[in-house]
Amino acid sequence: MEKIRRNRTKTIQRIVEALEDVITERGLEGVGVNRVAEKAGVSKVLIYRYFGGLDGLLEYYVKMGKLYPTFTPAVLEQIRPLNQSDLARIWYRQVTQTYRTFRTFKAGREMLKATVIEGDVTADIISKAQDEELVRLVDQLSFVKGADVHAISAVMLSAMSHMTLLAQNNRTMIGIDLRSEDGWKRIEEAVKVIYIALNKVAAQSKETTVELQTSATPVALW
Repeated sequence: MEKIRRNRTKTIQRIVEALEDVITERGLEGVGVNRVAEKAGVSKVLIYRYFGGLDGLLEYYVKMGKLYPTFTPAVLEQIRPLNQSDLARIWYRQVTQTYRTFRTFKAGREMLKATVIEGDVTADIISKAQDEELVRLVDQLSFVKGADVHAISAVMLSAMSHMTLLAQNNRTMIGIDLRSEDGWKRIEEAVKVIYIALNKVAAQSKETTVELQTSATPVALW
């Protein structure tokens, strides 16, 4: 039984790696069950057995933790702020690190592209899976009650997603060259400034409560 489990795990890993390779080589529109199966060196029957088909495989890929980090309760407790002023650092570091990954990771950018494709069932499934992951991530890392963190995060993350796709297409935004590191340094600094300002609003508002650590564990870096 243990050997069967190990073989299944290895096969799933091969299929996922093959999916990523096909996305990188051909883009999202070039992905198909036959191509992924051929790349992985497995029967396409296994893709249907393990994932229910291509859509299930893509949803699994989005939710496996490679695009959006998954934190255990222990890690979340380490990340939880010690002081109210720690909130901004938690927020802007996560946003900038997430989108640095997308900018250097073609398969990830193709997943982002699915969110702006209209009238495509597969793109709808990918977009829904990403939205569910973002809700989970925002809920895990908000550490504040009484503020509409979902709406604030929607504005910030959709802007970062849009600019990441603009960069892929060699476009600019308000004259900022999104193809250059200098351009992205400016964007990341702006993200930092915005979250510091939001942190001050949260700390000063009588309607919000910041959920701090109960012990003096240093705020984790990730």
